[in-house]
Amino acid sequence: MNHHKYKIMVSSAVYGFESELNQICAVLDNLNYDVLCSHIGTIKVDPRLSNMDNCLNAVRECDLFFGIIRPYCGTGNIGDVNITFEEMKLAIELKKPYWFVVHHDVTFARKLCNKIEHFRPEMISRNNFFEYRSVEMYNMVIKDQEAITLRTGNWAQEFYRVDEILRYIQTQFQDIETINHIVATSQK
Repeated sequence: MNHHKYKIMVSSAVYGFESELNQICAVLDNLNYDVLCSHIGTIKVDPRLSNMDNCLNAVRECDLFFGIIRPYCGTGNIGDVNITFEEMKLAIELKKPYWFVVHHDVTFARKLCNKIEHFRPEMISRNNFFEYRSVEMYNMVIKDQEAITLRTGNWAQEFYRVDEILRYIQTQFQDIETINHIVATSQK
């Protein structure tokens, strides 16, 4: 069955995650999506713009957004601004249909931080293994500031291994009629 080939952006959660991103993009490509991903070189680059602006333009261009929240945000930081986080914020702001996966270590760290009395984000130093900004991303996605009974669009699928992400992608994106319905109703 022929259908509109949707553009799906995979968030720029690259560093230390390259082989996993290759697998994620390959599965989405095999499901007949036009994958926009900085790692595989499928984001249009205007050489006059910053990496951040090129990535945000890809968010504006995409039909669907697939966000990946990992313990380490990578080197896509410009001062206190993180490219991945900005992509996620823009996708939500533009009301793009979105799906998120979150690494188990982020959900664990969030639970741990919530248990520490008088916790402050600066207590966790930035290092090559965990950044508190990941918890902030997760809190934004699950709409932590809203009453739980009022939350919609706050699903973040936990993963530990890449095969768990790939199973989630298959479940979410293989039924094109469901995707057609989601896209059609999100544009109203």
